[in-house]
Amino acid sequence: MPPRSKRSKKPRQPSQQPTSLGTSTLGINTDLTPDIGPKDVNNGGGSRAVFRGKSEDRRLHVLGALTSTHGREDGITLPREREHDHIGKDTVQSKGSSVVERDVKDAAPRAAAIPVDISKRPAGGFGPLKAILGTISAVYTNYKKTAAVGNKIADLLSRIEALEAGFATLPGNVVEQRRRSELIRKFRGIEGQLRSLSEKPILQRLADHVQDGEEVSGLLEDIREIISDYQMTHQMATREQSYKLINPADASVLDNFRCAQGAEYRHGDRRSCLKGTRTAVLDEIELWTRDFDKPPVYWLNGLAGTGKSTIAQTMAERVFADGQLGASFFCSRDFQDRRSLRFIFPTLAVQLARRYPEYRSIFVPLVQSNPELVNGSLYTQMNRLIVRPLDESDISTVIVIDALDECEDEEPASAILSILGQFVSRISKVKFIFTGRPEPRIPESLRIPLYAEATDVFVLRKVESSQADSDIRLFFKQSFLELTRRRHGLDEWPTEEQLDLLCERAAGLFAYAVATVKFTDHRNNDPKDQLDRLLRPPKSSAREGKTKFKANATLDSLYMSILQEAFSDDDPEDDHKTCSVLAAVILAANPLSPFTIATLLGFGAKDVFLRLSSVHSLLILQENADSPVRPFHKSFSDFIVDPTRCIDQRFHVSSRNHHTELLVGCLNLMNQTLEKNMCKLPDAAANSEVPDLRQRTERYIDSALQYACKSWHKHLVDEHMVRTPKITSALHRFLENKFLFWLEVLSVLGAAREAVDALDLVAGWLEVSPTLELAKDCSRFATEFLGVIDESAPHIYHSALPVSPQTSMVRKLYERHARPLARIVHGLPVSWDPAVLTMKYSSESAAWSPCGRFIAISNGGCRIEIVDAATLKRLTTLESGQTYKLVFSPDARLVVCFHDYPHTAAFTSWDLQTGAQVSFICVDDLWDVGTHCFSITCSACGTMFGALFRIRGPDNFTICTYNVRSGTDIYSHPVKGKVLNNIWTHGECIRFATMNSGSITTWEVGFASGNTPTEVESLPLPANLPQDSHPYLFHPTLSRLVITHSNMERILVWDARHSKSLLNGYARLPNGISFSSGGRFFIYGTRSFETHPSEIYLWKESPTGYILHRKLNCEIEYPELSISPNGETIFVCGGSVLQLWHPMDPPTSFSCEQTHERFILEFSPDETLAAVTRFKDKAVTVLDLESGDPLSIVDTGTEVYGQRVTGSTVVAICHEKIVTWNLPTGNRVLNPKASVIWTATFSCPETFSYSYTSRFASISPDLHRIAIVQGPMYGNPPSLYLHDVPTGQLHGPVFMREGGDGRPWFTSDGRQVWYIMDRGEARGLAIVEDSESGVVKLENLEPTRQPPHTPPWLSSRGYQVVDNRWILGFSGKRLLWLPPHWQSLGANRTWGGRFLALLHGTLPEAVILEFEE
Repeated sequence: MPPRSKRSKKPRQPSQQPTSLGTSTLGINTDLTPDIGPKDVNNGGGSRAVFRGKSEDRRLHVLGALTSTHGREDGITLPREREHDHIGKDTVQSKGSSVVERDVKDAAPRAAAIPVDISKRPAGGFGPLKAILGTISAVYTNYKKTAAVGNKIADLLSRIEALEAGFATLPGNVVEQRRRSELIRKFRGIEGQLRSLSEKPILQRLADHVQDGEEVSGLLEDIREIISDYQMTHQMATREQSYKLINPADASVLDNFRCAQGAEYRHGDRRSCLKGTRTAVLDEIELWTRDFDKPPVYWLNGLAGTGKSTIAQTMAERVFADGQLGASFFCSRDFQDRRSLRFIFPTLAVQLARRYPEYRSIFVPLVQSNPELVNGSLYTQMNRLIVRPLDESDISTVIVIDALDECEDEEPASAILSILGQFVSRISKVKFIFTGRPEPRIPESLRIPLYAEATDVFVLRKVESSQADSDIRLFFKQSFLELTRRRHGLDEWPTEEQLDLLCERAAGLFAYAVATVKFTDHRNNDPKDQLDRLLRPPKSSAREGKTKFKANATLDSLYMSILQEAFSDDDPEDDHKTCSVLAAVILAANPLSPFTIATLLGFGAKDVFLRLSSVHSLLILQENADSPVRPFHKSFSDFIVDPTRCIDQRFHVSSRNHHTELLVGCLNLMNQTLEKNMCKLPDAAANSEVPDLRQRTERYIDSALQYACKSWHKHLVDEHMVRTPKITSALHRFLENKFLFWLEVLSVLGAAREAVDALDLVAGWLEVSPTLELAKDCSRFATEFLGVIDESAPHIYHSALPVSPQTSMVRKLYERHARPLARIVHGLPVSWDPAVLTMKYSSESAAWSPCGRFIAISNGGCRIEIVDAATLKRLTTLESGQTYKLVFSPDARLVVCFHDYPHTAAFTSWDLQTGAQVSFICVDDLWDVGTHCFSITCSACGTMFGALFRIRGPDNFTICTYNVRSGTDIYSHPVKGKVLNNIWTHGECIRFATMNSGSITTWEVGFASGNTPTEVESLPLPANLPQDSHPYLFHPTLSRLVITHSNMERILVWDARHSKSLLNGYARLPNGISFSSGGRFFIYGTRSFETHPSEIYLWKESPTGYILHRKLNCEIEYPELSISPNGETIFVCGGSVLQLWHPMDPPTSFSCEQTHERFILEFSPDETLAAVTRFKDKAVTVLDLESGDPLSIVDTGTEVYGQRVTGSTVVAICHEKIVTWNLPTGNRVLNPKASVIWTATFSCPETFSYSYTSRFASISPDLHRIAIVQGPMYGNPPSLYLHDVPTGQLHGPVFMREGGDGRPWFTSDGRQVWYIMDRGEARGLAIVEDSESGVVKLENLEPTRQPPHTPPWLSSRGYQVVDNRWILGFSGKRLLWLPPHWQSLGANRTWGGRFLALLHGTLPEAVILEFEE
């Protein structure tokens, strides 16, 4: 869509949130709702963790970087970035420009920011805290020129004053008073130490100035920590109490909203910075959070191991303590929901809703009315779930997102930042802190160029290595000091030389330092020996890997040294076991506990724990064997799976080999332990109706089996993985014996979708074999019944298995487990529906992505849906104008469409990862009457696209090229002659073909070139082409040309490369012509014309050319057809249905409509018989409802529009006559007087030419009257007639202006006839007969929602059809889930007592079901 006008920016102001203890600096808010309950932040050993910064480089306000000076330069200047070397000056920002850098030397003078002269602050009036305030003021006077001191004092004074104000206004309860007393006691201890330093004689102060300055700095940091700890405790208590006060209905919405678990900063074992480390960057960010004149985004990036996450954790703690933290999300590759970008915004939204009542009041109604928002694109999620509530509530808050590089999505940081760049102006009171590794496309800032002003602020920057080395040295000192206190015999250890060597090897990487300390602190080994082993040269020279800074100073060498100590030199079998255990930690789809690892690998749990303990310094390992184990840092995972880095094969984790080991372990575990109804679920219940489902799941399905069921297929990572008998036999046993039990487990775990993914992967991996055929049938079962598997585990046996086809292998193998609650009387399918998948969606055009994973679908209106090509599940919705052409970029990152807004023709492109619009290009200058866009193609790099236009003439073509990112046109190339309808990409050039002078010529022109197109090659055309020949399509790879002849109604496929005809067949007005990529299949549709319906022709390649593989009837006037790039799937769309077919076995017809029933069925009053016919067929079949078999077939000889059956008679309403058939005798009776007058005379408006007539008929119970619905016709609404059978009179018409486009029905006495109006009410007509004259009149009755007689598509016995899917009994019990191809509109169902008939035309025959509750 055209870019909307920019919204005026709100002035950035500090938060005005009310506080319970004074100013917002304290950050205590009594009106806050908490995040998820607090948890202690511990390291792997259970001790309080780590890194607290001393001093560090000053950074840009928005974008900082954590790298080493030995690494590569990661900062790339933005297009409009302004760089200045302002030493000692503050940052300057001008409109439309980027933030100007501030030199690191500017850190010290920040003490000048103190708002008042502290030295003149009054000594009294501070209550219990006046002593510490006075002492700090004295310290400022004596040490204000010391950078480490002066930079902290103003902040501390404001914090203490806020505490004092809070203490004075809110006395607090007993627990709070105890906390305050402890706080003051700690203050007094530090106050004494500060006073002793400040009271030194002046000469001694001068002599000890440097040393005392460092000590004072440390004491001030202690005060800051004491305040922060108090605030943290108070915030946790306040939020917990506020959360309990949330409205139960709102709490239910928040609890059930899909979001990631454990992503908040207070969960897990994340470390914060050790006291005294990272002080510069932490202070920088903290000042930034409070300054709303600075840009709202802080992007902190750096290479692996530089401490990004510890800084993010510390900042989250600080802003939480200050009451500023609104939400946080810590990404992790170890957890499926925390490594997906799709979970970030929903999770943040839930936290914000718990935190702020005003946000919650907007968020809860929003998601209640739009539950699908959680599945929207990143752009939609950000806009609707985050920006809109924040904007409307005007909240000031801070949001922290850590480790974006751990998301599995491609370039996640640039995706998030590009979206954020579009909205920061609307939420200027919100601050965002991001961390992650550098990405190439972030500095480009070009993913969303329409919002370049916002993206200009994203700058990359480095940290001085000297500061990082200083922090790491402090970390080593503090950690080893703690170790010497706990362990004996460690006096004067480590030496300064050892510390120097450790710091040199760490090379600025905190991950190195943490792993070293963990390795040294082994409970069973002497720390001195451990450190000596580590500092010895490695036994084999490790090649520096991806994190290379200095020779012999890399993470690789550290990891190599630690592993060499853990592995044996003389026991290969033992080494293999240790490596297998490590591989399970590294390659698992989710973190596994030692117990789970032991179960999967068949080892002892104690043995596994001991092996993990030998490398504990590289892992996060708890004492509890049921707690998950994870690599302590992802750089270790990267190292051990890379054979170029981990060169010792003893402990190299081979992805292929160890995934195979885990795959077999999972399959064996499922084969041994899976059983039917493992969770002891009640019959017929939906999963959501079992209140203790989670407890049942935990009780009956242990963690190992849960992992095996959800993740076994994720170890089938390589299509070239060796198909060993161990794998294939275990897989076959699993599918043959445990398949349905596995689906049960996935159902209760909420992971039913995993079944489809797993079986599709298996089917693609297996070679031709019985196992492959079984896997395909299982895949079809899981796909067809995914809906019921997801909703109800018991209905796998109540619904899915009973309604599966008769020839299904799954049905034959598991039929003994079926427990149907409904009997299928008639219509059980023999085989699977050839349409692999069906989706109800109005569509007009579609395009495959080059990778074949996605399909873009346009409904011809204002929406484009991106769907999963395997499941037709909607992934993203894009808003557009009326779309005519769609194309993906080669990398499937972008989709470009041509559409026609009212009075505007334009191209729009979208970023598919984010769902955000990238560019809007208006082409009104080209658009005119007769102009048409035939084809679009994107450049190989995805930054440009070209379009082929025909402009005001049959042979007047133009190729135009455009820049996707900037939204500007590049060149236009006029082309004369007969140009084929498609253009294609060849490298960075566009190619197209023209047809003239007996040859077809291929031309080439660069996307960005202004040169004239150049000829590539010329190939011959067939001789004697008719004059009306039109070039339609050219397949560039195969050099195959499609030519149509409009007059002769022929289509020719010409192999230009070999000068031979491959097809010369019938084609009336061909449409949707498509080749498979290798040319094996060729498909097109013919348009309906007058009395000729549409047809679809599928041709298959043979040695002599294309031979007809299948011809299909089609109800769509213009079917849109396309074949997937791999030739395995045909996509068909049009009307209101989308379908996927397999080209080797397509269906026999394609039907899209269910608005009118395609079968007509009536039950006998005694519920023993049913008469059924297909609409306008000539035969009526009478079925015995006990056996489902046909009793007789009545051939009426003409079209049938309705019938009625009793115990002995069938009455059929036919074209212009009524036929009665006596069932016992088999006699047919034709009443000459009972002719049916079908047509009435209407005036036809000149402006209206539509004259199609829909006919419905119902017979009264006494067989004397027939209600007939006719129309709409000639612009008139549907009309109802009443035909009197004995007299042949026709009464009416009564115009059904309120609707009534369906079957009428009679009351039991035959004196009233009813129909349903559009608004859901029933309209009735009373049949009044004059007793003297015998004249019949129709009188209108009052509309009602409760007519005197139940319509045939509703049950008179209380059975219900819910959402067109579930059949419920009169008690509400779930009796049957209808599979997708049985689901139908209400008018396509007929109830007869305990029987239900499904009648829509996509069924091969009517389905009759019997229910007995």
